[in-house]
Amino acid sequence: MTEEANVRNSSIQSIALSSVGKMYDIDGDGKLDEAEQAMRDLDKTGRGHNRTQKSLFKFKKIVAGLVIFVVLLTICNLGTSIAAAYLAKDTTINDNNELINVDTNEPISTQTMAEDFNYERAYNETESRRRLCDLTDEGVYVCETTSYLEISLGEGDRMIKKCKRGESVNLKRTWHDGSETLISMCPTRKGTYSQSLSRFQNGVRMALSDDGSFYELSGDDLVQKLDEVCDETNDCAPGLECRDDQISIDACKRRCDLLRFGPSKLQPCYDACLYRSCQASLAQAFVET
Repeated sequence: MTEEANVRNSSIQSIALSSVGKMYDIDGDGKLDEAEQAMRDLDKTGRGHNRTQKSLFKFKKIVAGLVIFVVLLTICNLGTSIAAAYLAKDTTINDNNELINVDTNEPISTQTMAEDFNYERAYNETESRRRLCDLTDEGVYVCETTSYLEISLGEGDRMIKKCKRGESVNLKRTWHDGSETLISMCPTRKGTYSQSLSRFQNGVRMALSDDGSFYELSGDDLVQKLDEVCDETNDCAPGLECRDDQISIDACKRRCDLLRFGPSKLQPCYDACLYRSCQASLAQAFVET
């Protein structure tokens, strides 16, 4: 090192660093060595480009962090794929679209909401024909043949299995006007389930038919109360009859009138106003009066 350079460094060290000079004091010793001074000499504008270098360093840290995050995310996705492939070896889908265990052949519960099972009223057939309900002169819907509430064999078996697993199950009936009634059946703590006869906590019974082709339902929870929708009188509680709900029918026809249909569309709208409900029988009403 020349004597002139030594004198220069000595004079620099003896002078306090300016604010710009401090930007180049990388080691923080309060003075500039040869390399630091060289960088300072290159800064003709005195703006301190060392700040840009520090910003770039921070940016590199951010990029490195993002790269690490992407790597971790990739590893997680890979782990999920491996777990799914492993699980697929032990499970499959049955005819009812249920996820079942291959080893035990038992469904694996993935239920997030209650499942509805449809039931309906069926009628005994006479002379190979099913006898339908008729409207009497008194305005009562009755069926001369015996009837019962029925759920198909397949649906009944599925419902029993779900109840045994403690899943949420409803019985659903759709009425003549399109309305629906839902009855909660499971889960329950007091139910007993078998293929021949199942008893539920709400008092509903489900018995296998004599020929084993369907299940017959019975119980007070399946009976419609006063002013509730019905298809025929057997749907109603004792002392009630299934009659046209004239108040609802008149309201429906008024809605048809507001639509300002022509004659060709107005009558079909009227015909669609079919509403029946369980009402007090005329005989009982007469006795009460």
